[in-house]
Amino acid sequence: MEGAGDTSSPDGRIRPTLCARQRLALFRDAIAPEKALEILESEINIDLIKQHGVAAPNIRSAKLTVLDLKSIGVSSALGLRELEFDSLDLCNPAFCSSAIAAFGAKDITRSFLIDAGDAVALAGSVAIHSLQLTTQKLLESCAGCPEQAKAVLQQTHPHGGALSGVSPVVLLDTGLRAATLCELGYFMNNIITQTQASDEQTRKLGFRFR
Repeated sequence: MEGAGDTSSPDGRIRPTLCARQRLALFRDAIAPEKALEILESEINIDLIKQHGVAAPNIRSAKLTVLDLKSIGVSSALGLRELEFDSLDLCNPAFCSSAIAAFGAKDITRSFLIDAGDAVALAGSVAIHSLQLTTQKLLESCAGCPEQAKAVLQQTHPHGGALSGVSPVVLLDTGLRAATLCELGYFMNNIITQTQASDEQTRKLGFRFR
């Protein structure tokens, strides 16, 4: 980041020192520019940010990392969601790396992989590897959402190889069925090979034995 340096907060954490440009970016449309420049460094914390409705767009403009946010009082990955960061932010390698360093992969996954839209956003991104997300984990978030599940598979492996190790129960729960699976390159034989689906589960997916 662009600050002049770092200072220690009362609890010993290293906190960023914001330069004038960062202050203006952080508090843009929230605090008058002249007031933003007058705030004591020690007073810039998460409570002040929330009090003035500062959220992700301003924080991005100010080039604050997740570790910076942690140093001024954001205590968990859920705190990032409260600041309006979302799963698309994890597709930025720098943000994802900083978030994991600050709160750990489990907390980030728990807070950012909430629904089918998040699964689609994360599929095929660098976050998959950084967070060690499996196709099964992504599809679990797509229960009852076949279109989103289709998008996850398209981005994860476009040639029919992403279902290895995926439970057939999870696949059934997404609502994906034979016609769409075949369109994606998943035919009965490789469905059975990759998911270990039983004959009954294979039939429920819409495949027919000759």
